[in-house]
Amino acid sequence: MQTLGLALVSAPLGISDPLLKITVEATALEPLSEAALPSEVRPLVHALNGLLERLDHALVAQRSFIADAAHELRTPLTAVHLQAQLAERATSDAERAAALSELKGGLERATRLSEQLLALAREEPGVSERAPVSVDLGASARGIVADLAPLAAAKNIDLGLSEHPGVQVRGDADAIATLISNLLDNAIRYTPLSGRVDVAVSSKDDAAALAVCDNGPGIAPEERERVFDRFYRGAAAHAARGSGLGLAIVRRIGERHGATVELGPGIDGKGLGVTVRFPRGAGS
Repeated sequence: MQTLGLALVSAPLGISDPLLKITVEATALEPLSEAALPSEVRPLVHALNGLLERLDHALVAQRSFIADAAHELRTPLTAVHLQAQLAERATSDAERAAALSELKGGLERATRLSEQLLALAREEPGVSERAPVSVDLGASARGIVADLAPLAAAKNIDLGLSEHPGVQVRGDADAIATLISNLLDNAIRYTPLSGRVDVAVSSKDDAAALAVCDNGPGIAPEERERVFDRFYRGAAAHAARGSGLGLAIVRRIGERHGATVELGPGIDGKGLGVTVRFPRGAGS
């Protein structure tokens, strides 16, 4: 196995040994021993150990994400494969139409999951470093509402938007649009037929707020922190076949913009209400 040698020249420090050598495996991220090191060198090794620890945590999180993503993708792709087989074996037009409908739904779920995985990956530190710009929060919300209006209409959901004009925040315009899209998509998916979803953009003091409220099944108070974890699905989420990534993406984008994300009751005390508060000087 390859080794990485770290040579510390100690002659200028008055140490009798001309060379103090620390050898570690190239793939090892364990902290280096500070024993027998000159006091002048220990701060450097201590800082290096901190870097190794952070790198180890990042690699563990990355491996966990990849494993979870592979598991989550396997389920809809397996379903698509089975649905395609059923369509091939159909013996009547009715059976074939039903199988193709299920196949289409499976493809839509796999596509949605892939899009959300890419969106989450783009929010990793250092990946998306666009310069912050001034974003009209109301205009961004209007665009997303228009894009998702057909999805709401298909369920006969009353989708409304209220806004204070001229609410501006600074940040990544694409990321903020992704945040709004995930909140609104979640609300529409989990709200039952003939339900209601309200979107509001407002401004108070030095903060701009985006609120998305519905009268769906909501999220139990004891689950409201866990739903920000990647791939976590609450009790009500399974019925809508969610991916468990929407709110994780929302929180990640919010953190990058210095915003807070709060969960509470929705319309008339029912369902879910999500409020994102951006500082006026938010930036990415």
